[in-house]
Amino acid sequence: MKYQQYLKRIALMLFSACAVWIFWPSIPVEKPQKTTQVTVKKTSEQTISQLEKVEVTDNHVSVVSETISSNNSAALVAKVYAAELNYPPYSQPLTDVDFDRLQPNYFNPQSIPVDNEGNEITAALSKFRYTYPEPILATLQGDNIVNAELQLIDTNSGEVLVSNRFEQEDNSWHVQLNGDRDLPRQLHATVRANVNNKTITMALALKYIDPIATLEGFDSAFTRDADMIVPAQLTTKKQGLYRVRANLFDANHHPIAHLVTKKKLRQGSNEIELKAHQSVLQGKQPPFHLATFSIELMSPAPGKPTQYGNSSIKKYEIKK
Repeated sequence: MKYQQYLKRIALMLFSACAVWIFWPSIPVEKPQKTTQVTVKKTSEQTISQLEKVEVTDNHVSVVSETISSNNSAALVAKVYAAELNYPPYSQPLTDVDFDRLQPNYFNPQSIPVDNEGNEITAALSKFRYTYPEPILATLQGDNIVNAELQLIDTNSGEVLVSNRFEQEDNSWHVQLNGDRDLPRQLHATVRANVNNKTITMALALKYIDPIATLEGFDSAFTRDADMIVPAQLTTKKQGLYRVRANLFDANHHPIAHLVTKKKLRQGSNEIELKAHQSVLQGKQPPFHLATFSIELMSPAPGKPTQYGNSSIKKYEIKK
């Protein structure tokens, strides 16, 4: 009797387990492929929506934010590429807002507070990079300045190479230091000012170089294909790859284009051509002139610094 009851219990447990297994609700499994496809689609749409519309006018390429569908993305890339091709790299449009090209040697004035009331003094050099034999010029502005001195210091050794005192003129102070061909490459100027019986110190970064080349002048301009060619005459102290930059202006002194050229030159007298493409000259009023010259001997290898030249002229009026 007991044995029969035991068999009944075993049979009931097996029946219950089978029933649970058969009628238990199934859990749907999400396929990895579908998840991947949805993620890729969302990422693509998000990227495309952040692209921008390019508008090309006579002398400018402007960018306007706009939502773009995937069907138009290829057309957008093609339009950007076409806009870049409108102006060759050696003759790029230049406007009044292109400060870095119009004043590539600009020194940014440095200011420092002198008390807890917000008063400050401001120091500036006339430029960042000097070439021998140019003097180093500095100005100092601020209230309650009693006296001040400018020191030229070798950054590596800390040695004061030359110094001079500021002289007051109206509301500002001025000083000049004579240049030296053999000044070290690592160099800075230090302003030491007495303000309300407190010594205020400011460090000003600069470069002073012996020019590696000199722009002597230009020959008459001529036309080749779609370019106006202006041959430049250089005297170089060392052979190598040189880059020459100049800004082109119209008769009203408005900037037209930034001209760049590169060429391997030998030591001695050389000629290198600046080119202005007709696309930047259309509608501009002659006579044109060149200014803001920059001469560089490009670095021949990593770790070798770029060397700089100077110009014996400030401006050249183009004559054909």
